[in-house]
Order: sequence, then C-alpha cells, then structure tokens
Amino acid sequence: MADDVSLTMGGSTISGWTAVRVTRGMERIPADFDIALTERYPGEADVVVNEGDPCVLSIGGDSVITGYVDRVNDQYDAHNHLLAISGRGKCEDLIDCSAQFDSFQFMNATAAEIATVLAKPFGISVKAAAGGLQIRQYIMNVGDTPYSVIDTVCKLSQLLCYENTDGDLVIAPLSTDEAAGGFALGVNCKRAGYLRDLSQRFSEYRVYLVGVSSTVDAGNQSFIEYTVRDTMMPRYRPKAFIAETNDAGATVSNQHALWECNRRIGRGNIVTVTTSSWRDSAGTLYAPNTLAALSMPQLKLIEGQKFTISEVTYRRDMGGTSCDLILMPPQAFQPEPINYLPLAQDVGAAIGQ
Repeated sequence: MADDVSLTMGGSTISGWTAVRVTRGMERIPADFDIALTERYPGEADVVVNEGDPCVLSIGGDSVITGYVDRVNDQYDAHNHLLAISGRGKCEDLIDCSAQFDSFQFMNATAAEIATVLAKPFGISVKAAAGGLQIRQYIMNVGDTPYSVIDTVCKLSQLLCYENTDGDLVIAPLSTDEAAGGFALGVNCKRAGYLRDLSQRFSEYRVYLVGVSSTVDAGNQSFIEYTVRDTMMPRYRPKAFIAETNDAGATVSNQHALWECNRRIGRGNIVTVTTSSWRDSAGTLYAPNTLAALSMPQLKLIEGQKFTISEVTYRRDMGGTSCDLILMPPQAFQPEPINYLPLAQDVGAAIGQ
C-alpha cells in the first residue's frame, strides 16, 4: 500500500496498521501517535512490542516520529487479536521530567547552548538555525522542566522551539518554506472551514508609563507611552498594559503590545482543511511550520493568501485515508516578547561586578 505506516523497534518492523492517528504540531511537543491492527486467527510468531521501546514511525519511506512506545494494549479472543500502540517523540522527556543542571544557573549563554545542556542527559540533539542572543543570567527553579526553561530563553531570543521527525529539538525562526500546490477546495481539499473570531481582539493596545511619585496619575492620557491599533475592530475596545521597568522594559512592553495585537488577529483567523492525501503536489509530507497558499473563495479568503500550517494529523481507519490540518496567519506564531529580570542577589554577578 502506498504510504503504508510502519513502526520499527530495533530490528523489527510492523506494518499493515488498520487504524492510524499521527499528529505533529508547532505548539505540540512532543509529536504523538495511536495505531492499531486486528488479526483474524493470529499466529504464534507475532512481533512483540513492549512499553518503553525506542521506535521510529514512518510513512512510506519517510520517518515521521522518532521516540518511544508509551502504551501497549493487547487483546485476544477466540478469533481475533487486537494490538493498539501509543507513543510520543523523544522530546516527551523534556516535557515530563525535571531539568537537571548542577548550579541551576546559566551565565552568558545563548538559548541554543542552554537547550543543548538540558537536552543532553535525555539523548536529544538540538538543531539550532540561530543561537539567539546571549543571556547574561538565567536561574532555574527546582522542578522546572527542561522545556519550560528552553521555551522561556527562546522567547527572549524571539525563536521557536519544536520537535522534528528525528526526535531532535529544533530552535529556529518562523519558517518561510511553502507546501507545494497549497490547498484549493474541489481540487486537493475535500473539506475546509474558516473560523473568524473577534471575541479576543481589541481596537487598541496601550502601554502606560507609571511613575513612582505619588503625584503621578497613572490614568492620565499624557502617560500613554505607546499605542497599537487594530483597524479591523469595528468598535471601541481598549486593552492596557503597564510598561515594565529596567533598561529594556519600555522597549519590550511596546513590542509586547504589538505582539498582542498581531497574535490576536492571527488566532482569530483559523482555517481547517481535510485532504485525502498526506503529501503535497511535490510528494512531500505535509508538516508544521510550513506556509500554504489558500484558494478558497467560498470561505471569503483572499485568493493565494498564505497561512502557516500549525498542526498536521495523518489518519487512516475504516473511513479511509485523510489528513487534517490547522492553519493560521504567520503572526499567530511569533514568539512572545518577554523581559527577563535576574534575581536581585545575583544582579551584580550578572553584570560582572
């Protein structure tokens, strides 16, 4: 069968799965899968699958998830054998476990360097398209997961972090790669939806400078430091933020107001697509962090407008083969600007005093 799904563990490979659900996403770390098969009158030479086994799930000749088997459900009766397996990518350990680093403090390190140190004990490689800015100091709390730390330092560098098909952690900016052929209703798209939502959008986003003097009126319009307007919001709906302190505070607060506006616009325009193929017109599996041009005038979308694929789910069951995708405008995925402040007792060390 074309694009047969196979699961390889050690030297053994199982294929012929009759029920498949494989999901990868930009904001879904790790990738995960549920697969199952039913044998009628099963023999005694069945391949043994154990929970915890390292595995590679492939579609056709392409690896899709490299990770571990989490759960195995074996069921037998007089006539049938049901084997159901669930697993996740290697980065599951970065999500589930607590971070370990002797000093619990990183000094003058980039996001890529911090991620590499935290991922190494779990046998996970870090693929960094960009190292990011040098962070003077980052202090972990006991119990922090590696991913929570990595996610924070990536935001400081305005980078994304997600899992690739080899189970590596990728640190990179938003991609400009494009899926060949895009999506067109009636051509390669059998079903599509377009959710337009204004409920979490505002007409303007204001950043206020707040003084420490008792004579300063924080609500006075003269203390508005920065304003971002959403011209597509049809009525007056203001959202206010207080500018953060320290050298970078105002700059980061202004960037955050712009990010809030753009992200809410992006998250308020969600396209869902179902196609019968798992691959684009060039034969490449659909993947997250990929642009796709949309030709869907029926949904009042601008012809050729490009949305970013957020999540991909490959499915196969009694209803046939399909691929479900979630797409949003690229600004929906820009990392949040944040202002990290070192703990007071370590500020001197952080600035070399």
